[in-house]
Amino acid sequence: MSRASSRIGALLLATLAGGAVLGGCPIPQPLPGVGSIDGGLPITPPRVLTSSAEPGLAMTDYRTSASATPCPPGSFFEVSATLIDENSEEPVEVRWFVDYDPDNQLKRTPLQIETLPPPADPQQFRRFPGPFPFSPWDFDRPTERVHVVELTVSNGFLPVGAVVPPGALPNRTAAPGYEVQIFRWTFQPSATGGCGP
Repeated sequence: MSRASSRIGALLLATLAGGAVLGGCPIPQPLPGVGSIDGGLPITPPRVLTSSAEPGLAMTDYRTSASATPCPPGSFFEVSATLIDENSEEPVEVRWFVDYDPDNQLKRTPLQIETLPPPADPQQFRRFPGPFPFSPWDFDRPTERVHVVELTVSNGFLPVGAVVPPGALPNRTAAPGYEVQIFRWTFQPSATGGCGP
């Protein structure tokens, strides 16, 4: 065997061995459908733009009826937030709850529901749900106590009143393949609290 044919044989052997090694090596590849329904991953829900939340504090003091100057009739806090949704082709549903309790039919029923259609401008990623008017001093009377207002948002809720899997939260559970985001405001009674905007 000549020296040239010996080199060609060695080169072929090295190429075949290298191909076998590379065949078993996990080379990163693009995965079809990742981030979509077909990819098997949950579709990311819209999220609250935290800087837009009103009231802006984690805890808001509200004036009690026992204070020296109770809130004037008709007063309320305007609870609101802007949403961000990178998918501009889908409707988004917003559900508001106060003192949510999955075991209490009244408290697990949304107090306000709104469906936001896709924006006309596909480059517009912000959604603007209507505000939720809340008068904590009049809610669940006669006691004045801490209340939690919840904004829940999804692009795929189960219908209101639908049966949910064991351990899931009625009226706050997403359909398979979707997720729900929750944002909360807490209101506590205080003699020096506010009456809203």
